[in-house]
Amino acid sequence: MNHPIPDRLKGRYFAAGKSGSIDAELSEQSGLMVVTLNDETEIEVEFHSLGDRLGALPRKIYFKDGSVFECADNDAVDRAFGKSDHFFSRLARAERSLKFAVVAVVVTIVSIFVVYQYGIPAAAYVVAHGTPASAVKLIDSSVLDTVDRTLFEPSSLEEERKQEIQQLFAELKEVSGEKDLPLQLLFRDGGRLGANAVALPGGTIILTDQLEALAQSDDEIAGVLAHEIGHVAERHSLRQIYRALGVAFLASVVVGDSSQLFEEVIAQAALLETLSYSRKFELDADVHSVELMVLVDRDPVAFVDLLDRLLEKHGLDTDRDTSWLDTHPGNKDRRENVQNQIDQLER
Repeated sequence: MNHPIPDRLKGRYFAAGKSGSIDAELSEQSGLMVVTLNDETEIEVEFHSLGDRLGALPRKIYFKDGSVFECADNDAVDRAFGKSDHFFSRLARAERSLKFAVVAVVVTIVSIFVVYQYGIPAAAYVVAHGTPASAVKLIDSSVLDTVDRTLFEPSSLEEERKQEIQQLFAELKEVSGEKDLPLQLLFRDGGRLGANAVALPGGTIILTDQLEALAQSDDEIAGVLAHEIGHVAERHSLRQIYRALGVAFLASVVVGDSSQLFEEVIAQAALLETLSYSRKFELDADVHSVELMVLVDRDPVAFVDLLDRLLEKHGLDTDRDTSWLDTHPGNKDRRENVQNQIDQLER
């Protein structure tokens, strides 16, 4: 032990096997470590190890007989043991600097944003495309069970019409090139979800009776099915699931078991990012739809006409630009995106 500065370290002494502590001082006398208790009793001890410096927590000095000396003056302990240039000591001194604190906060916020904005989506993409088909099938089955219990009712569509739509679906499935995922089409009454179509993670696509009733041509129905196949092909549902898991993990790392306020803030931030991501997924699925519809010689724009009627049914503007908080792209942008893709395929 180097000669301590000050000459004596003031702290508490925990005798081996004892839970209680005694006020004491640690010093060096003739090359030996000596603990001097408050009643002037001196105990020679043999050094074993020095605990790491953790913020302002008292430092622990361990002795070979199992006893421990605890000192709150971390700087004095560092000087006494020649640890002033140790990483944890430098870090502790830096933590007391306002400049360091500001820089650390900024770096932390930027790092979290980069992971949240780019890292999690990239990881979700890789994991979604690497998930075994057997696992995806189990996820698909579980999700289908949930939506059947909470959203949908049995379809009342006539069997003849179901067979006609199944034939449309078979044409699209044939040209889709999706070999790994078992694409299948199911019919349901949309219930409170109404006119809609949904793509589940494992290749199950659900078409509601209400959407079929709203359609005015088979091309409109085929366009919707091609769009949903696009969601399956790009693993959009799986990527959303994994992304949500990533956000939850990031939140637990950042705030741990925090207050309800922190949880609400994180939930709202995740919601806004999910809305933004959904628009990109929708446009990507539109591109996929155009490619499939061209291959089966059907009108690629037809499903946008169906979406126009769906918006009109709900009293919404069909010719407005996409706003920042829209979950889906506006139909004006969507129609332009579809037309651009058609133009590229015709070149």
